[in-house]
Amino acid sequence: MGLAQFLSSLDPATETVEAANVEDAVRAASDGKRFDLCLLDFQMPGQEPIAVLRAIREAAPKIPILIVTAGGSRRLALEAVEKGASGFVPTSSTPEEMTRALQRVCEGDIWLPAGLRDMPTEVPRGLAEQAGGYSLPESNPAISGLTPRQRQVLELIATGKRNVDIAEILEISPRTVQIHVSTILKLLKVSNRTEAALLALGREAAD
Repeated sequence: MGLAQFLSSLDPATETVEAANVEDAVRAASDGKRFDLCLLDFQMPGQEPIAVLRAIREAAPKIPILIVTAGGSRRLALEAVEKGASGFVPTSSTPEEMTRALQRVCEGDIWLPAGLRDMPTEVPRGLAEQAGGYSLPESNPAISGLTPRQRQVLELIATGKRNVDIAEILEISPRTVQIHVSTILKLLKVSNRTEAALLALGREAAD
């Protein structure tokens, strides 16, 4: 109800359909109605989160799914994106952060929380935290072949930073960041930022 009210505050013309469980969600997603976005709570009672995501993804492969949940972990956020979600945002996010997440996902981008590195639970396989930063997995020859600047950009991509954020942090122009990102995708032989982030975090993108 809170999410529906928030969406209406952004656009009074917004139409929402609510589902109390995975069966209702799958039924709604596959009944032929055109949806622009699915907001999925990972805390459905008695449901395994990734299984719910997979069921909705199979029922409506073209609908972007944004995970919006009070709980969560770094591992779960990364796994959700790896399994087909378009983003992961905690309900503790500010209205501004929530709005940005909705906009980015509706535009076809992937959204991960800026505080991804601070989320609880174990560090994903291949990711090491040192002195407040991340070290990229040296076992990947493509990553080890990146220049120091490209590695900096990739590390920030892996934490969910946008190009404008990366430009501000590294004190370079957004255009330069865009060039670095394009080059990194080519060198890593991946098609988008999410796949690059998963490689940086020591994970493989789902087929």
